[in-house]
Amino acid sequence: MVLSTNKFPPDRRVEREARDLLGAGHAVYLMARRGPDQAAEETFNGVHVIRVPLPFQRRRVLADMVYYGWQRYIMLFYILRCCRRYDIDAIHCHDLPYALAAGLAAWMLDLPFVLDLHEHYTAMLEMGFEAATYRRFRPLAFLLLGVLRAEERWACRRADRVIVVAREHTPRIVGLGVRPERILEVTNTEDGDYFSGLPVDPALMAEFSGDFVILYVGNFDPERGIDTALQALPRVLEEIPNARLLLIGKGVSQDELERLAKGLGLSAHVTFMRFQPFERLPSFIALSDVFIIPHISTPLIEVTMPNKLFQPMILGKAVLVSSTGPMMRVVEDAQCGLVFEERNPESLAQQIIALHDPELRKRLGENGQRAVADRYQWAKTVEPLLAYYRNLR
Repeated sequence: MVLSTNKFPPDRRVEREARDLLGAGHAVYLMARRGPDQAAEETFNGVHVIRVPLPFQRRRVLADMVYYGWQRYIMLFYILRCCRRYDIDAIHCHDLPYALAAGLAAWMLDLPFVLDLHEHYTAMLEMGFEAATYRRFRPLAFLLLGVLRAEERWACRRADRVIVVAREHTPRIVGLGVRPERILEVTNTEDGDYFSGLPVDPALMAEFSGDFVILYVGNFDPERGIDTALQALPRVLEEIPNARLLLIGKGVSQDELERLAKGLGLSAHVTFMRFQPFERLPSFIALSDVFIIPHISTPLIEVTMPNKLFQPMILGKAVLVSSTGPMMRVVEDAQCGLVFEERNPESLAQQIIALHDPELRKRLGENGQRAVADRYQWAKTVEPLLAYYRNLR
């Protein structure tokens, strides 16, 4: 496996895939960028992790320039060396940045090549240039995005299988020249047994016991729609005076969001909290009354499936999502929450107010738990991936 970030561990999707491949009898090696204070090599839960250096990681903008400018290409030599040293039988690349290097290595060594697209990467990057931190680099966006789109088209056509996390992504991949039978859907569901077995912190529950908690967990990026949630909160407070918006995460939009909350006079009702260890996530979901995913409709959001949609469903919590295709499809199929019109603060506020009804929240939460048990569980959605590698033996 080749992973384009240094977030291993943790990377829940990669961890789940690697764990189940190990359980199926495969040996898994994973190559990723080496972050500050990370070991060059280690074994993590049976996965042999090999980390490649990236300069200037404590200076984000400079590190990104090095990463996109040349480090992605010299990865080819690291991948070739790893494949020869460990007698690798297949190359599985997570996301686009290292896809060219991984695909070239697979071609040179005559190995099967799987491209695992966690998201529409070029659309995500294009949105990133809208954030204040990167706005001054917009003139470079056209060049970088053009290069990445060309690399994506080549890698998708070269890949033996392309994995998508939502079926809504399939038409775009077909448009890149990939035959439909070479596309696997491995939905970004959660491991229900593991997640529901994590402990809940009673002290944390008590800390928010007097509030009606509206919870968001994830990145603070322009496409996440957190500004819509902030703009909706004054209307919510008219009906639910003890409402509190709890925002857990980080990202390039955080400073702008904090200024917006202050400008709206919401400081007493909005809590910003940095990303928490994954093991604490069930506690935050348990203390919440409504779990929101207010993403805006963009080419990125319309073809991806956030893992966090399924986590509150596992714990029997109602979800409130924007009117974006993949999430709306699951919520309407499972009848596990409500949908609001994306980018519409009034629509979001009205649906939060509707979910102030505890009986409605209970019914929707129970529906979500049943849907997870029946069809939205990792053990079922990972099967196409396991079947592919099983047939390679």
